[in-house]
Amino acid sequence: MEPKHEAILAGLPDAADLARRVTRGGRLVIGLDDATDMPTATATAAALRIALQPDVHVIASPGTTGHGPRLTVFRLVTAAEAETLRPALDRLVTEFRQTASGLVARLRAEATRTGDVGECGPETVLFRDAVWHVDPHGEHCRFEDGASGEIVEAHVDAPDTVDPYFLLLYARTSGRHGAIHDACVEGFHDMCRLLDLAGVRGR
Repeated sequence: MEPKHEAILAGLPDAADLARRVTRGGRLVIGLDDATDMPTATATAAALRIALQPDVHVIASPGTTGHGPRLTVFRLVTAAEAETLRPALDRLVTEFRQTASGLVARLRAEATRTGDVGECGPETVLFRDAVWHVDPHGEHCRFEDGASGEIVEAHVDAPDTVDPYFLLLYARTSGRHGAIHDACVEGFHDMCRLLDLAGVRGR
């Protein structure tokens, strides 16, 4: 007997047809049978991703009450667009890493009250040039510039770490990386593709 997800795939439009129907910024949502469980929906999405073009992505999500899971198909940034954006992405990653490393180092230097950054609660730290609201949580620390609203979510033990979601948040709140932010129509998913195509590691 064939796996459940293969039976579902057989009932969907073929990959070429799906790719034609999905435009940049537009999503195609496919409702699955109410009896379909999430593991099967996830396996279906993974198989469909393999069949589609590299810049077309598929995610599975639970359905609403009384309805089965859904597959959402959407188009990501193309390899050609990513190549054009590469210099801007390199600047963003470099700036983020420098900023995150600098903030973590300054926080460590000023965290003499507790001796452990991880034990600090949400507070305001006044550096010489700015007031930052600091919220350590687990292995991360959220820094927010009280004046500009810039947000840097840094890994305390490895501030060079680049997380797609946090990098996009930094691009948006810094106000200095509009080209990258605007290119990420699909948010986290587009940023993941940009970083993958650029070969950025450490995330």
